[in-house]
Amino acid sequence: MKRKVAVCVGVMVAVAAGAAGAEERTEGAAAPESHSAPVQEAPAPTAVAIPVAALSPAPLVEAATGGEPARPAGTTVARQRSDTEEIHVPVVLMALPHVSTAGTATERLVTTFALGALATHAKRVDGAAMSLGANWVGEDLSGVQLTLGANVVRGTASGAQFAVGGNIVTGDLEGLQSAVGLNVVKGAAVAGQLAVGGNVAGGALSGGQFSVGANIAGSGGVGAQFTVGANIATAQFKGAQFAAGANLASTMSGLQASSGFNYAGRMDGAQLSLLNVGGDVSGAQVGLINVAGRVDGLQLGLINVARESQGEALGLLSFIGNGQANLQLWASDLAYTNVAVKFGGRHFHTLLTLGFNPGTDTHRRRYVGGLGFGAHIPAGPLFFDLDVIGSSVHADNLFRDGDGLNVLGQLRLVAGWQVAKRFALIGGVTGNTLVTWDNGDRWEELGIGPEWRSVSDGGRTTVRVWPGVLLGVQI
Repeated sequence: MKRKVAVCVGVMVAVAAGAAGAEERTEGAAAPESHSAPVQEAPAPTAVAIPVAALSPAPLVEAATGGEPARPAGTTVARQRSDTEEIHVPVVLMALPHVSTAGTATERLVTTFALGALATHAKRVDGAAMSLGANWVGEDLSGVQLTLGANVVRGTASGAQFAVGGNIVTGDLEGLQSAVGLNVVKGAAVAGQLAVGGNVAGGALSGGQFSVGANIAGSGGVGAQFTVGANIATAQFKGAQFAAGANLASTMSGLQASSGFNYAGRMDGAQLSLLNVGGDVSGAQVGLINVAGRVDGLQLGLINVARESQGEALGLLSFIGNGQANLQLWASDLAYTNVAVKFGGRHFHTLLTLGFNPGTDTHRRRYVGGLGFGAHIPAGPLFFDLDVIGSSVHADNLFRDGDGLNVLGQLRLVAGWQVAKRFALIGGVTGNTLVTWDNGDRWEELGIGPEWRSVSDGGRTTVRVWPGVLLGVQI
């Protein structure tokens, strides 16, 4: 009985609403033309159909007859799983990506342990991923990856990666990468990279890189680089670079040591190598050849070159822009005419000497050629040089064989007065020691003043010592 009443009520409401809508439409159309003929009524089905569709009374009927009530618009019957919703499983087995015990949506997989035949693939791994081919993590790794092929983490990695092929982290790394091939971190690396091929850290490095091939710290960092090939830091690096090949750094604070070549655009520390090259060097360069723009420290090598030095240069040949570069001319008891090229740093220099005596009725013509090193002490307009020179004495020809079995050693104390910027008067005293052997020419005519002599080896070796003087100019 109640159901019948409800049905009747619903039908009556629908009919009343349809009649009201039809009346409104009729009045709206007739109002502008009230003087015209009477408006013909619209067919009932048409007038009722429009408001029925607008009112949609069907749900009311369904409710009255016991059917399911209609749900508000925009509400879904069942919530569908989002494409980005994570799938959490503690352990997953995979043949290859998208073929796993957790289904095909491995890009949404979060797991603690992933074991794959050819490869593993997951959104995040908080434990370990192992496979024969490759391990791929879409976001973050917190644990370890082991494979024969390659390990890839497209986010940050905290843990370790071990591979025969290579390890790649596109975010930051906190941990260890070890590979026979290549290790790459595009972000900062706070850990160690071990490789036979090479290591690359795109961000700052805080740790160590060890390889046989090359180590690259793209944004510098703090730590150490060890390699047989080359170490490269393209930004400021603090720590140490050790290489059998070469070390390269734009800005270095620490130590560069190699058996080949060291370069630093700016160096605060020490460079040890056969060839050291630096821009601004504050510290030391020790090697066979040292080259720098500006030096505030020490250059120690066979050849030293610097545009400007506020320190010292010790070597066989030192060419310093603001150092010593002079020509000396003098006369002495050994030869009437002597010339020397004097060059070096501010306080130490090298001397290349050549002397000639034309000869007289009592003295033979002779040539004296030598190499020396000295210390320079400036004192206002005055200066003092203490030199040690080794020479050999020859007759008739500087390079004649047969009379060169002798060595002349000289210790010179020279004082100078800088009369003008490029002109000075020099004078000093010398201590001369001539050693001849194998019955070589003893040059008995050399020497002034008292003499000390020693003969040994059955008369085959003679040592003579005597004082000498010199007087000349320096330009």
